[in-house]
Amino acid sequence: MEQVDVPIKAVIFDIGATLVTGPDVAPNKVIAAIIRGATASEIGEVIMTTELESPKHVCRLLEERFGEIDGNASGEIFDLWHAQRTAPVEIAGATDTVLALKSRRLKVGLLSDIWSPYYRGVERALPRVIEAADAIVLSCRTGCRKPSPDNFLMALDELGVRPEETVMVGDTYSHDIQPAIELGMRTVWVLARPDREAESIMRILNGKCPAPSVTVGSIAEVASCKF
Repeated sequence: MEQVDVPIKAVIFDIGATLVTGPDVAPNKVIAAIIRGATASEIGEVIMTTELESPKHVCRLLEERFGEIDGNASGEIFDLWHAQRTAPVEIAGATDTVLALKSRRLKVGLLSDIWSPYYRGVERALPRVIEAADAIVLSCRTGCRKPSPDNFLMALDELGVRPEETVMVGDTYSHDIQPAIELGMRTVWVLARPDREAESIMRILNGKCPAPSVTVGSIAEVASCKF
């Protein structure tokens, strides 16, 4: 249960589609279309939970799991890797929002399901956010993905705060908002892509899922929220 009388000490942000925008098709889906017999979910289990060093490293791990990859597929994976390193683009207001909250003496955490080359692009796109962060918890480093509570708990531990002292900001209800609510965190749902969240919206309206503390239409609105 949310405890609104407890002062907030930290704000944790999802990264993808919350602070940065990128390609419409996720990398695991791109690779699944390249490698015969592999599903996007299976690819995600490999690339999103391993700290990858290079496209060669990606190919080696995929071959260990799915068998030999031909030259054309390897080339496409190399191209994807390099494209992902330049793909992230800051969403308008993201840096200003994070720094505004930081200026209020709130601790800042980043919590994301992300693979290595895309995170390198995030570092390029959001240098001041990365510098301001007091904790950065990434699936490619921990080996765990949302909606498991493990990475949420790790972020809380690194920030040195309790759930009720923390706000989770994210764009995806099932992976960002609901797990945070279940841990007792306050939440801000950045509903910038309502078409993708239609099922969750209906479940909330029908009383089947708990509502977020606050819902906004863009990251730029978060700094003015009353948590």
